[in-house]
Parts: sequence; C-alpha cells; structure tokens
Amino acid sequence: MTGSERHTGRIRLGRHAAAAMATGAAAAIGAAAVVVAMLAPSSAVASPRARSARQAAAVVSRTRQATGPLADASATPAGWAPVPYRNAQLSVPGSWLVEAPQQLSCGLQQSSGMIFVGVRPRIPKGLGCRLAASLAWILPAGHNQQGIGHRRPTAIIHGIPVYRLSSDKGSVLYLVPDLGVRVGASGPQARQVLATLTRSPLSVVLRRGPTGQVPASWTWRQFGGVRFATPRAWLLQREDQWATCGTGQVPGTVLLIDATRPPLALPCPLQLPTAAAEQAQAGLTVVTGKYAAESVSETYASCQVRHGVRICLSTMTGQGGFFSGVLIFSVSRPHQHAGTFFLLGLSGSGARARVIFGSIRLAPGD
Repeated sequence: MTGSERHTGRIRLGRHAAAAMATGAAAAIGAAAVVVAMLAPSSAVASPRARSARQAAAVVSRTRQATGPLADASATPAGWAPVPYRNAQLSVPGSWLVEAPQQLSCGLQQSSGMIFVGVRPRIPKGLGCRLAASLAWILPAGHNQQGIGHRRPTAIIHGIPVYRLSSDKGSVLYLVPDLGVRVGASGPQARQVLATLTRSPLSVVLRRGPTGQVPASWTWRQFGGVRFATPRAWLLQREDQWATCGTGQVPGTVLLIDATRPPLALPCPLQLPTAAAEQAQAGLTVVTGKYAAESVSETYASCQVRHGVRICLSTMTGQGGFFSGVLIFSVSRPHQHAGTFFLLGLSGSGARARVIFGSIRLAPGD
C-alpha cells in the first residue's frame, strides 16, 4: 500500500459502493444524516483520481510572480476553506457541506451551511431533509450576459467585476462574466461569502500564455518518458501498485507509481464532503506502467500539444465538489496512446501548479 493510504482525505467509490457506504453511514448516525454519493461510473476503483473539468477555462502563467492574475489565497478567512468550480472560487466555513452533481449530502445537524457547485441550491424531494440556514452557490453564467457590457459593475471583488442580478428575497446573486459564472448566497453570512470571490487555481493553471521559468530551487525529475519539475522540498515516494483511497495524493509529496501490478481496491472510510475535507492539497502523483490507465481509470478530452507533448484533460475537469481539487491529465507523444498520467494538486494561488504543468516535456531520448 502506498503512503497515500494514510492520508485518506477524500473518497472515490463506484456508484453502487458509494450508495452502500452512504446507507451504512446514515444508519450509524441514526436519523441525523442522509448521504447520497453520486459519482461517475469510472470511479469504480477507490483511487487517487480527482477530476477537474471538461470546460475548464483556458489559462496558464506564473513563475516567480504571475504574468496573469492568480487565485487570491488571502480571500479565504481563517477557519474557512476554498471551494472552486470551473474558473471561479468561493470560500465558506470549513464545516459547510459541498454539494455537486456527483455528490449530495443533507440532514447533518452539525452543518450550518451548504455550498452548491454546478447544481442549483435545492434538495431533491424524498430525502427527508432540508436546506441549511446558510447557502452559497456557483453556477454557469448561462444567458444572463446580454447588455452587461453597457452597465457599470455593481462591485469589484478582488479585481473581478460583478453585476447584481434579481434574486429571491434574502439572497444576493451576481453575474461574473470574466469567470463565466453566477455566484449567489443567502443567510446571515451571504455577503461575507460573496466577498471571497476569486479565480480558481484551475483557471490559473490552464490559462494561455507563457508559464515562465522554473525556480532554481526546484528539481527536475524524469518518469514514464516524461520530464517535469517540482519543488525540491517535496518528498519523493515510489510504488509499483495503485493502492490508495481518496485522490491518491500525499500532501507535499511526489508519488511515482510504476503500475506493474493491477490496482488494489481498498476498503475506504466514508468521509462527509465538507469544504475543509475537500480542499485541495499541494502534491503530484504520476502513474505509468502496464496498469496505469486501469489504475487512474479516467476518460480524456480537450487535448492540446505543448512543447511537443500531447496533453489531454480528464473529462471531469472543473466540475466541482470532490472533483475540483486535482487536475488529472494524460501525457503522450502526438498521435500515440497515452501511457503516463498526472494528478496535480490545485491548491493555493495556482502559481506552483502552473509552473509544474508548464514544465512538462518529453524526456531526452524518448
């Protein structure tokens, strides 16, 4: 088993296994909670795969400082946690539940709030539970942008213009054209939550443009026919089998898996999807070998060729919830099948992850 198993910050389960564990958890907690995990079928192996979005915004830049805007890590108050969706990010108290198309949790007595990402703020009928007193949400912008160019912004939040839209009584709703989303909130902390709006680390990593130089304090590594740079302070760990729960990342670690053996499915603990539990961790996992594709178990789209390398993003990129903390992508020569897979933590400002992403090259001689 990898060291990642000792850092089971998140849970990846197939749809049926997740439902079974959710039922058991609800029974254990009594009538206090209903937890429904609706994960994609490709999540069948409990694994280090966190998916980040098909329609992820195009962005990338920064070496020492950025050549473009970063996610503003200072926007997150102490005790709160960032919750990204596509190009945008809001921060909420760490105990709030994160609701997404792939996951739904409700009825938890200790939860004072919920944030919905990529899904409207509502609980399906029949679950026997209600919305929390405090809510926030991030949704695609939709067709609300007509005439916005002729209006003065309602406010500028961390350099991002926002436009007030009509909303239900007691809630505040903004259109954010620069990030392609609508953000809203209701309850006693609504304005405080909306004041944390910033870009997501994903948008920083994928932004078009030069990524800048790799800092001299970093180290270059070669694995799976690929060369890339990482902070020298990160620990190096090697394994020959995918055997982990969660996203498969160990914080502050470069985990290199030469998957010569089939992935090992582990019994993974159920973890409620709070904002604090799901926030991204800095780290990098690279998987290659005979069972690499089976281990990571993703589908890919949005391919591009950079520096002679074909990079394809997981189709779950940027979809929010559990899938938002890691960027998963395949790497290969153009017109060849992918044999090496990266899982890159999207933490902080996104600057460090951008440099790692931009450093990827084919290894000399490959």
